Parts: sequence; C-alpha cells; structure tokens
Amino acid sequence: MIATFKDLAENRTRATWPEIEALLRSMPTDFEIASVEAVKRIWDRNPNVFWRFDGPEGTNPGAFAYLPLNALGATRLIAGMLDGLNPDPAYITAPGEEPVALYFWLTVIPGRFAKSLPALARCIEDASSEPVPFFSRAVTDHSRSVSEGLGFMSAKEVYPGAPDWLLVILPEAMKSRPSAITVKMVRNFEDMAKIYAIRSSTYLAEQFCLYSEEFDGNDFCSTQFIGYVDGDPAGCIRMRYFGDFVKLERLAVRREYRHTRLAFRLVREAGAIARRKGFTKAYGHAREDLVPFWRMFGGKEMDRPAFRFADFNYREMVFDLGDVRDDALRLGLDPLVSIRPEGEWDRLGPLELSNLRPSREQLIKQHTKTIRGTVNA
Repeated sequence: MIATFKDLAENRTRATWPEIEALLRSMPTDFEIASVEAVKRIWDRNPNVFWRFDGPEGTNPGAFAYLPLNALGATRLIAGMLDGLNPDPAYITAPGEEPVALYFWLTVIPGRFAKSLPALARCIEDASSEPVPFFSRAVTDHSRSVSEGLGFMSAKEVYPGAPDWLLVILPEAMKSRPSAITVKMVRNFEDMAKIYAIRSSTYLAEQFCLYSEEFDGNDFCSTQFIGYVDGDPAGCIRMRYFGDFVKLERLAVRREYRHTRLAFRLVREAGAIARRKGFTKAYGHAREDLVPFWRMFGGKEMDRPAFRFADFNYREMVFDLGDVRDDALRLGLDPLVSIRPEGEWDRLGPLELSNLRPSREQLIKQHTKTIRGTVNA
C-alpha cells in the first residue's frame, strides 16, 4: 500500500504500474531496495496494495508499499527468512484474502519519511478487517529511531526467534477505536509520582540515564503536564520560563502509547498555556537523531553547532507559538484573575468564591477572646 502525510491520507489514489516503475527508477542508490522486476511480481500478485501520493507543492511524488502476508509469509518473516529484496509472491495474500500480518516493505518518500509515518495507521485500516501485527525493518539508525518513537518495538520482545532488525506494532496498538487522550496540568504529589514513573520507564530504562541526570532539581520550578490514554498515565512534558521564551523539555511517552497522538497533544497543551501567559517563542533541545521528529511539531533548528551531554548530541530548536493573544495575561489585569489556579484563568477561583459565602466575621468573634485589650484567637 502506498501512503502519504496525515493530511493527505484521505486523498490517496491507486497507483498504476507505470507510475510505480517511474518512481522506482528515479530512486537514489544510497542503499539497496527491491528491483523493478521483484516489485512487478508483487504487483502481479496483488496490485491493490500499491498506492500513490503527492507531497507538498514543488516536491516529487512518493509511494509506500506493504506486503499483506499469509500464514506462511508471516512465519518466514518472523524467522528472518523473508527476502525483502525479492519476496516470494506465494507469501502474499491475493485481493480479497485476509492477511495474517502486514510488512512495511517499500517506501519512496524523498526526505519526508518522518512526516509520512503518522499516516500509516489510517492507511493500513484498508488492508484487513481486523487489526494484525504490523512489521517493519529499519534500514538506517535514523529510521529505527523515528519508528520506535512512533510505537514500533523490537519484535524479539514478543517473538524470541525474530531477527534483531525486525520491528513490530502489535494489534492492540492498532485498534480501530480511537484512544481517548486527555492532558491536564500537574497539581498534586500523586500526579508527580505518575510523572516520575513515566520518565523512569522511558529515560532511565531506555536511555540509561543516571537518576541525577533525569531528575535534575527543576521539577518543582516548572509547569508539568501529564497525558492519559484511555485513563492510563501515558506521557508527560514540563515547561520552564525564561524572560521572553519558554523551554519545553522532558517530553516522554511510554513505549506502548507511542502510536497515539499523545506527544502532539502534550506539546500543544503546553504551548497553549505559554501563549496565554504572553509568550510567543518556545525553545528546546532535540537529540540529534530525533530532530526530524521535532520538526513535526513546528520546531526549527537554530544556526548554532550541536552540543553534547549524557552521551548524546543535541541541537537547539525554536518553536514559533504565534502572535500574542488578545487575552494574554498582562500587568494590570483584574487582581483576582492572577490568584486563580494556574491554567484556569477563565473560571472563578476559590478566593473569589469566598466573597459569595456568608460572612465569617461573627464566627471569628465567637472564637476570639479579649484579654486586657489584647486579642488572642
């Protein structure tokens, strides 16, 4: 199947063989891909799995193809015995047959791999009436990092005999029912405990950080956000304030929820609070191999050299939050607005509601004793 960017996924069209052949022959030869002849054999077996898309104006068209595998094909893939350069058509389901698994096989997406990946979940719904395992092979370290960031995991974690290069998204991660995603601001110690659990399961467990590196003393001088997927604490981000910009950092999403849009929701919610506070710029440090991932949020690299800490290279990135909002919080606003709970500036706060309660003056007098002109409560 051939897919496109998320916003073009609904406009994809069936590709003709001449279109596919032209795209293949125009591909650069940075690394080996299936030959035109091998692709033609799959086309002859099931042309319905090929689609075409057009990128932004001024860019070349692209394509994405997956293999709908039958039971024999899935078994061979998991055993590391499926030749991706020349797959046997006998492993591929014919039109109208239900696949046992899907294999992310062929991509022709010049320079737009990261932006095209979020469209896959929608595109593969056409392949099977029920969710099935979706496999992929990361040819480069960059594609592996991006794939894992979007929910793929090592197939060896589920299928012990699988080769090291095989990645998979399990059926439960591709359920057709959209996950319910909610994001809220952290307000109590229970929420902070959830934040620590999420970041421990990502940064400490996957990036092998020291505890002192991850929990750096800035957690209680920042605004924290926690995200839930179907009610389960799944991700977080924190935001700190510096003069005329905010710094977005510690974005973490648990591995099993990286197929969702939670990361985008977390960044968007933090940005919305920053804009309400009057900020128009956000700043962050992107691990060098994940710069394309952060570009999906609108981040742009600063014209400064990369820097290094904790065994990784990082790039500085800037995010344009838009013009100052008309309702941004400014000096001179209603004094009661400034004492409302953080992020809830459009609702009456506890101290304002105190003006609506019966006077406590009599209650104070009843519990006050006057001794020799001195009032003791």
